[in-house]
Amino acid sequence: MKGSRLERIDRQSLADQARDLIRQAIFEGQIKPEERLTIERIAGDLGISRTPVREALKALEADGVLRILPRRGAVVERFDRRQVHDRYTVRALLEGFAGELACEAQPPGLADALLENCENLAVAARQADPHDLQQVKRLVALNRDFHQAILGASNSPIVIRILDGLIMPTGFRVYYWRAAERQGASIAFHLRIARAFKAGKATEVRRLVECHLLEARDYLEAIGGETEGSVPLARRTRGRAGQRRRQGGTAKTADHGSTGQETE
Repeated sequence: MKGSRLERIDRQSLADQARDLIRQAIFEGQIKPEERLTIERIAGDLGISRTPVREALKALEADGVLRILPRRGAVVERFDRRQVHDRYTVRALLEGFAGELACEAQPPGLADALLENCENLAVAARQADPHDLQQVKRLVALNRDFHQAILGASNSPIVIRILDGLIMPTGFRVYYWRAAERQGASIAFHLRIARAFKAGKATEVRRLVECHLLEARDYLEAIGGETEGSVPLARRTRGRAGQRRRQGGTAKTADHGSTGQETE
């Protein structure tokens, strides 16, 4: 990395803050795909010791954002369109199955909890500033809660374990939920799914969950379709924001990380 591109931090939870700042720099394109990061340089940029940086890199590796190289730091990963396609396709099939199981089991209060989540998500989406990372993360968290409630109610440890391995980096979720049209599409799907739960229509739940995730897959593939091979979402996001500014648009420059499995 040339120069310091990470803000210094001095509060508690240093590993969490370092993780967020490194992720932000990656998803805003300040740190490029396949760029090598060293623990010493990051620690110097952030003004902290190497231990929290090491923990931050491990957390980002678990998210699939980067890959740790023994004794050589880490390198930023790419996610190509085939990976996105395959992960979302398999997830759609498995999560649809989990939704059907959950609806058949119909734990007390599940349908009402899903409907309440839809209301909270709609309110949060209306109030969210797409350039405020914390507000977008609130949408991501509510979305996660919706999907996790369904998975938990399926009572299928095998399905849940497999789905855990299909989760995309958090940045994909943030990117997805920053777009108002994606918010509206997902909330509409969530509401239809919750109503199908309320009506006890297990087959319909399965169909809707599958359609929901496949639609999200198609969206992520479409925005990456303008070039060959691996294209980092952060670079596309940043480039389009710059294009809007050059065209006289009023969109503000993102102050926080952009770029979102739990999708949708």
